[in-house]
Amino acid sequence: MKRLTLILLTIISLNVRGQNSTDGLIGVYESKGNKFERYSILILNKDNVFIYKYGVGGCQGEIKGKWTIENKKVKLTNDQEFLNHGTIVYPDMSLTTWTVKKIGVKPDKLVDSGCVKESQLHVKK
Repeated sequence: MKRLTLILLTIISLNVRGQNSTDGLIGVYESKGNKFERYSILILNKDNVFIYKYGVGGCQGEIKGKWTIENKKVKLTNDQEFLNHGTIVYPDMSLTTWTVKKIGVKPDKLVDSGCVKESQLHVKK
């Protein structure tokens, strides 16, 4: 019995250590400031790819890139195609980190996409 308990504890500890610490962050986050035609949505995917969607009325956009987590801060880095684009100006998501809260994530500074200025908590859906 003692041996079985030891084996089970070993298996459980290996499974816990093998889990990715970002698994709990994966999901869709919607701004508390979202209204009828105004929205700011951050999607954190399992493969460390993010999608940030924003819009108000006819002004809308979507950015993709990579995300990482460090000390309860989510760091976003735009894919190259969304940096220094000749025609469309996309916000540089690396200019601010997002703090992990109990119910969501919140940008540490204002995210200005040109059509939406966002600084509110984004709640996980």
